[in-house]
Amino acid sequence: MKKLLFPVIALCFSVSFAQFEDDEWADFDYQHAGLSQTEFQNVKESGMSKDKLMYLLEIGIRPSVYLKEPWKDLGVSEKEWLEERAGGMDDADIDRTYKNQVGNQGLAYLTFLLPSLYQWSTDEVAKAVAINILEASFISITVILVNNNTKEWVYSAGAIALVHIGAGLDAVMSTQWDNNPDARNFSWGIIPTGKKSFAAAATFRF
Repeated sequence: MKKLLFPVIALCFSVSFAQFEDDEWADFDYQHAGLSQTEFQNVKESGMSKDKLMYLLEIGIRPSVYLKEPWKDLGVSEKEWLEERAGGMDDADIDRTYKNQVGNQGLAYLTFLLPSLYQWSTDEVAKAVAINILEASFISITVILVNNNTKEWVYSAGAIALVHIGAGLDAVMSTQWDNNPDARNFSWGIIPTGKKSFAAAATFRF
């Protein structure tokens, strides 16, 4: 009798689970949802919930596409893929965006050491030239002041540092535009602080 008890209990659980699954899809009209019988069958076999299916259909993703797990080939998480698709991007856009972002971020951080590196690589010629002119000018001024044994060379050296920081910040903020549109409101510049000195200050706008 005890030997028969466990199979009977297991059978009851199986029947109950099957009934629960059937109840979830009982009032679902897959044809009305625009699905084929094969697609609907694949959805049920995958264990996808009804809520998940309805969300996919709401953002324009067919379950047959989702079940192929395209986010793995794109190198992003499922959450990121769903968020980008919900925002109107297709897989090609997602692939281009994330690949460019990863590649350019490395250049962005190197730009702190090598001003205008990122700007030249992204064809921002005018900005890159401006950065190079500023850096060359402040380096020349610093050399002249050092040779003249004047203490004001410290200020021009600080201006060189500001050029590095400004160029780096501009590059870093640019690589964040895809995920942070508000970053476009950021800008920077370097202006002299006095007529008789070579001191400079960074200006920021948000």
